[in-house]
Amino acid sequence: MRRSLLAAVVVLLSALALTSTFDVSAGSGEDEGRGGPPRAPRAASAEPREEGDEGPVVVTCPLGLTQASYMPGLSERSKDVTVAGTTTLSNCVTIPASAVKSASLPLESSLHVDFSCADLLTPRTVRQVVRWNTGETSTLVFSESRELAQGALTVFTLTGTVESGAFARATAIWTVTYLNSDIEKGCASPGGLIWLSGPSTLELIRTMT
Repeated sequence: MRRSLLAAVVVLLSALALTSTFDVSAGSGEDEGRGGPPRAPRAASAEPREEGDEGPVVVTCPLGLTQASYMPGLSERSKDVTVAGTTTLSNCVTIPASAVKSASLPLESSLHVDFSCADLLTPRTVRQVVRWNTGETSTLVFSESRELAQGALTVFTLTGTVESGAFARATAIWTVTYLNSDIEKGCASPGGLIWLSGPSTLELIRTMT
């Protein structure tokens, strides 16, 4: 009798032990995402955006200098003229903030056929590369230009877009200001207008991708 009772107790304890083991194991599986050890963080699902695809942006370069040379000098008479020069920009500010602080816009030497002083005021498509201090570049295409006389000054405003590179698809506004007297005296001189220099600004605005 005692042996039978002892055997029954052993069987009952073994069953309880098995049930307890099963419950703990099951609980660990269910709580893996809650009470268990923390999981390794998942990688961000968004892929890095390509250059020029970072959303809205504003770039303002308020201080600059444009210099251009004309050989032979421009006059009222049309002739083939080699044009070269450069624009340097500084104090650039971007929103959102970036490492862009300055830029240069080299005007590669090129031959203009049948070019005269009157052509300085003629609207034309201009393609210009901007080299930023970060090492990045932007290719700007200006399809609209206008000139506005403001007292002793003539302000040239070119409007276009960033075709490729940094800040792609942004609207670009480039202004260059010259003294009227520099243009008038140069064009009227025997050697023609050989040099122009004046302040310049550049602004890029992209409101959405």
